[in-house]
Amino acid sequence: MTTLNVYINEGFLPMVDGALVYHRGFGNRATSVKDPAPSLTLSPQVFTAAGRLVPSRSYPLGAPLPPLGRPTPAFTDPANPGHYLVRRKYWASYFPERTLIAEAGSVVSVRVHNNLAQEHELMFVGAGSGGKHRSTGKIRPGRSVLLEFPAPPPGSYVFCDPGKRPDDPAADPVERTLGLAGALLVTNTTNKWQSAPSGPEFERQWLWILHDVDPAWARIASRGDTVDPKVTPAYPRYFTLNGRSGYQSLGISTDLSANHIREEETLMSGSARQVDVRDFSQGVTAGAGRTGQLMRAVNTGIAIHQLHFHGNHVWTVAINGKVLPRSGGTVDANGNVFLQHWEDTVEMHPLERKDCVLPVRRPPDVIDPVWNARSTPWHYPMHCHAETSQVAAGGMYPGGLVAGWTIAAPVAVPPPAAQKEAP
Repeated sequence: MTTLNVYINEGFLPMVDGALVYHRGFGNRATSVKDPAPSLTLSPQVFTAAGRLVPSRSYPLGAPLPPLGRPTPAFTDPANPGHYLVRRKYWASYFPERTLIAEAGSVVSVRVHNNLAQEHELMFVGAGSGGKHRSTGKIRPGRSVLLEFPAPPPGSYVFCDPGKRPDDPAADPVERTLGLAGALLVTNTTNKWQSAPSGPEFERQWLWILHDVDPAWARIASRGDTVDPKVTPAYPRYFTLNGRSGYQSLGISTDLSANHIREEETLMSGSARQVDVRDFSQGVTAGAGRTGQLMRAVNTGIAIHQLHFHGNHVWTVAINGKVLPRSGGTVDANGNVFLQHWEDTVEMHPLERKDCVLPVRRPPDVIDPVWNARSTPWHYPMHCHAETSQVAAGGMYPGGLVAGWTIAAPVAVPPPAAQKEAP
């Protein structure tokens, strides 16, 4: 079994408007606060069931990589003109920085080194038996602690420094807001293209890590002082999705390499398909079907976000690791509907995790002449509907939480060969 070394570091990162803001973070190597390129995020790593640790930003390991993140279809759909059948159980998915991946049956093994002047902690929230937390406990400055535990059930989890309230990670958001946070994704190895044994099948999956940056808290922490939210209430100015804001997260910056990464890991896209949400694994022919794409959202920040999709509604299938039922639903205290359902705005509370399927289907208000005449990709926005991110930086919206998704242009692929009926 291989152990991942994790370093608790500090440094300054440029925001979307060019401002340098102090951050703390879990990094791949030890760096100082004066380092011009501090290591404040973990690169994606895979803990395999065989006990290996594999650096990889794609999973399943060895699966074909979708070109620029967008899976190509298997066939045209003979039953639905202008639509396609997707390859089943075929494509790899890309994952962003701050992501750890663990196969079901693996052991998560991390050795955490505290390079800062204060005590810190690494906690995997709800990753223990019965939903208990897995934690290093407080690590004194200059010390290291080994944490090992069996991978929890398939799903997404938050890891963070819980601050002064390890009994309730949501109660003290200061350290994770400063940057000490990320996501653990536990995969379902019995079917790597199914979110959980009872969850939906997907063509590929996307992980969106939502986060908020409060420069006032950062200034206080950079001086070595303690942030007291009662004295300095939270007032985030920047809002990130997979570590980027505004035009950067949309992949339209002048940095072509960064734009390429956004396309692969953040900006959902695929060919149009006719999805029946009653069956996400419709096997029309060998290796092809009509399943959608899975979006896993994880909120590591302090603000409530509302992910609003244009063009398609999404089908919410799981909340906080619980696969939702198809009937007999309930509503919790936060207004979450515990029932699989369509929604165009997905509300995300701090530390919340939700799985939704984007069908990538023809928008319902598109008329036939327009749909049949399309020859280029159709791009649709996803933006936060919460006022805090909408009015960031005086309403100029450079710091807003935004992304997007794309219906690919038509491509020339044949229909599936005629299938003989079983004797």
